[in-house]
Amino acid sequence: MIELNEPPALRQSVFEDMACAHMYWAKHKKRIPESSRPDAARGVEDHEVLATYLTHLMRNNLRKDLRFLDALMMGVSEDAQEALVRFRDDHDFDPEKIAGVEIEIALDENFKPVDPGTVGAYAAAKQCGTSIAYLGKLDLVILQSQAEAEIVDWKTYYQIIDPKHFQSKFYPLLLFCWNPSLERVKFVLEFVRYGASRTVEYTRSDIPMLKAIAQHARKRQRQLHEALSIDGAQPQASPGRHCMWCPLVLSGCPLANQNPYITRSPAEQLKYVIWLREADKQNTELLKQWVLQNGPVECHDDNGVEYVAGFSELRKQQYPCTATSRILKQWLRTHPNDRTITEQLTMSGLSSFLKARKRQSLAKRLASIARTTVTTRFDIDRKSGDQPRLDHAA
Repeated sequence: MIELNEPPALRQSVFEDMACAHMYWAKHKKRIPESSRPDAARGVEDHEVLATYLTHLMRNNLRKDLRFLDALMMGVSEDAQEALVRFRDDHDFDPEKIAGVEIEIALDENFKPVDPGTVGAYAAAKQCGTSIAYLGKLDLVILQSQAEAEIVDWKTYYQIIDPKHFQSKFYPLLLFCWNPSLERVKFVLEFVRYGASRTVEYTRSDIPMLKAIAQHARKRQRQLHEALSIDGAQPQASPGRHCMWCPLVLSGCPLANQNPYITRSPAEQLKYVIWLREADKQNTELLKQWVLQNGPVECHDDNGVEYVAGFSELRKQQYPCTATSRILKQWLRTHPNDRTITEQLTMSGLSSFLKARKRQSLAKRLASIARTTVTTRFDIDRKSGDQPRLDHAA
């Protein structure tokens, strides 16, 4: 194993690795090869298809070319194809607005652009010994105008998440620094499996805040890298979602012995989760009783993500339809230009009433104006209609 004495460029994956000092040590100090992951392989395949497809549209000035896309999809695994089915039917692009696909942006410590090609290309910059401090590869950049841009980041996740993570701030910062004429950047997480997206926008006035976040992460990375360079340093392991892609998860992880199920098959892990859920009820009740008497309990991981167990006040306001309608009509008569409230106001709670047979015609009328928001929820439960299966105890 070749140990790296200088920290690699900070990028999204490096930031995630810093959640566990032991994993960072393995991947970026000792450079232990990562184990293969089905989700990573699927993501690589889908990104290659999308990059090739969009490049084709740009070169041929096309909004879409389904025959070409179908041919690309035939060359990837069924898992990758499944994630792209919704994308195929829902998308077309204005080729003149596509600024680039798989754009590599590298910045030095002062956030000045650096050409990755002058220092050994993107792959080399991932390692060390270059002037690159911040590094990212943007899936798709669309220029809506000279002052407004959109970053689209493709996700094949099975879960839809909000853009609140480091990447959603880091990539807009890279683009702002790369293109000084931009005044507004929208970051879009696009979940191709569901045809859904989540967005966040930043303006040029947000750059100091975005730089501060990146600088703090880079400083913490340097401190971690230097601490792990001391002879005899013992990197601490912190459990979390990053365990799923840690190269030491099968051997060498200090925490592996505490959870023997970590090396089991997904089906075996599911059985463990079902058992653990019952144990969690009891553990949660004990924690709840402690908090009830003593107040909130807090902890955090090595990335500074804080967790708290405690009681909080939750208020939900509901407005009766008849009285609310009357008040809104009065408001709009005196404020006729306030169209936002009428265009964006929605009503919930109707679905159960519209299931009644006597309201079928009403349901049809409302179906034409209904807005559907796609989200995901993780459940572990019996399949509906299935009879319980008896498993022999091990």
